[in-house]
Amino acid sequence: MGWAVGTITNHANRLGLSFDREAVRAATDARQVDLKDRRQRIQEQLLDLAERAIGRAQERYLVHGWTHTGESVAEWLHEPPAKETKDFTLAASSALTSALKLAQVDAGDESRENARGLLATLGEAMTTAARELGGDDADEYGS
Repeated sequence: MGWAVGTITNHANRLGLSFDREAVRAATDARQVDLKDRRQRIQEQLLDLAERAIGRAQERYLVHGWTHTGESVAEWLHEPPAKETKDFTLAASSALTSALKLAQVDAGDESRENARGLLATLGEAMTTAARELGGDDADEYGS
C-alpha cells in the first residue's frame, strides 16, 4: 500500500485492532492438533485397506470368462491367480508404507518434545550445579 508502519499502526489502534500473536499461535496449535487427528484417522484407514488386500490375496477367487462360442463361464479358485495376488500384495505394501510415513510425521513431533524436555531438564541441572559450585554467578548470565 506504500504506507509507513506507523500509519498502519495508528489506524489499527484507532479501529481497536491489535497485532497480538497469541491468537495466531493458538489457532496454529489448534490446526496442528486437527491435522494430527486427521493423519491418525487416515493411517487407520490405510491399515484397514492393507488388511483387506492381504485377506483378498489369501481367499477364494472367482474367475470369469467366455468360451469360444460366447458362453459365460465362472470358476472358483482356492486363491487368486499370480497376477491378482501380486496386485493385492502391492496394494497392501503401498498402504502400509503410507501408514508408516504418517506415523513417522507424528513420531517426529513426539521426538522433538522429548528432546525439548531433556534439554530443559539438563539446563535446570546445569543451573543448579553452577549455583552450588559458583554461588550466584549463574544468575548474571540469565541462567
